[in-house]
Parts: sequence; C-alpha cells; structure tokens
Amino acid sequence: MYVAYLDDSGTHRESDIAVAGCYVSTESGWRAFTREWNEIANDEGFDDFHMARFVAPSSQGHEPWCNWDRIKKDRVFRRLARVINENKRIGIGVALPKSVYDQGVPERIRDHYGHEHYTFAVRMCLMQIHLWRHQSNNVLPVKYVFDWETPGTSKYREITRLMTTIHPNLQPLFGLDTGGFCFESRRVAKPLYAADILAWQMNSHIRKIYPRDESEEDLRELHPGWRLLRENQDLTLGFYTPSNIRAWLDRLLEFERDHGIIP
Repeated sequence: MYVAYLDDSGTHRESDIAVAGCYVSTESGWRAFTREWNEIANDEGFDDFHMARFVAPSSQGHEPWCNWDRIKKDRVFRRLARVINENKRIGIGVALPKSVYDQGVPERIRDHYGHEHYTFAVRMCLMQIHLWRHQSNNVLPVKYVFDWETPGTSKYREITRLMTTIHPNLQPLFGLDTGGFCFESRRVAKPLYAADILAWQMNSHIRKIYPRDESEEDLRELHPGWRLLRENQDLTLGFYTPSNIRAWLDRLLEFERDHGIIP
C-alpha cells in the first residue's frame, strides 16, 4: 500500500494564501522515514516539529528553536530534507491566493471544486496522484492521511465530503477503492511533518511570484532550504497565480464545451 500525507499552510481565516503539501510513499518507506526522523530528533534535541515555529525569530520564544543558532538550524534542516527526499516517492504542492480563486472562478465551479480554498488544493493534489498512478501503471491502494482537524469544522466537512463522494467508478483512479482516508495528529503520524515542511515552503515561495503575476518561477529565487527539497526530486508544484488560474479555468471551460457542464 501507498500512503499519502497531506498538510496545509495558511488555511486560517486571516491568511491570504492557502496551501496543500503532499508526500506519497510506500508503507515501508514511511516506516524508514519515521525511524530516521526520530534519530534526528533524539540527536538534535527536539520533539514535536512545526516549520513555522522552526523558522520564527528567536524573540517569539518557540523552544527549542529560539535557542538555536543559524548553524544548527541549517544543519538540522539539511538532515530532515535528506530523510524526506530519500524516503518519499513523489511530492505535490499547491499554492492558491484566496482572492484569486474567489474573484476569478465562477461560483458553480467553486461549488464543484470546493468553497474551502484548501479543498481545492487537495483536489489538485488528488489529480496529480491519479496522473502519477496512470503514468506508472500503479494499481496499489493509497491511504490518504490528513493533518488532524476537529470534526465539525468547515474544512473537516469539506474534506470529508470530497473524499466520500467520489463516484465508486472513479475511486480506483486514486486508489481510494481500497485505501480510504483519515485525520491524524502529527505526533502519531510523523510523515505529516514532511508535508508541513513542503506546505510552508510553498507558502513562502509563492509570495515572491504572486504579486508579479508570473506564470512560471524564477528558479534563481529559490531559498537554499527550498532548493534542497527540489533539486533532482520528483516534485510537482502548482502555483495558482492569477494568470495560472485563468489558464486552468480556460482548460476547464474548454473541457465543458466538449463534454458537457460539470454537475
């Protein structure tokens, strides 16, 4: 079985950008990841991990990170990036400025793809997993693990609706016919830490290209830590700047003209 771990960044109400980060690997790959991650945590002296707190200024007082110098932080991140890269099969990231989606996408399409911005990002991750499975002739089941969300919240309801209303004939495309999904705590499902790192990096990087409305990145702008996760890695990234969301919408409307309106 494959397991896909998905985490978000920027989904709180005050954030202007929503992001989904996803890593997929085999069960054995994630067991190796967890073992190696725990070794690093024991060596370096940390327990729970959150990328936003890891990179926060020391003045914010997030322990133990606020007590580390730049040399140690860089060393630890390099070790964590190596563990991610060596144990994952594929990575997927989607970054979506909320106003771009709200103002540029018709409501009937948002009804289908999700009014929660994170739901749209998750749907785009699912489509990339389907494409990867198709291209690699992969028929093994996929279990989808989302970062813990309190039952009853709008995000919990939309993700649950998305994952449970996929037509039975389409579920095998995503490995959902035998895989299923759940919500877990990062402390229990530690590969969610990897998805958290990817989501944070996506959130940080899109802020460089979104204001300029660029359809493609300038790779010279990559932060060194972001570069570690990207160079020579199987990583598919979607930055939904205004021009990219328009191009996506044009393709969708063309599909509807050929095949009928999405219900």
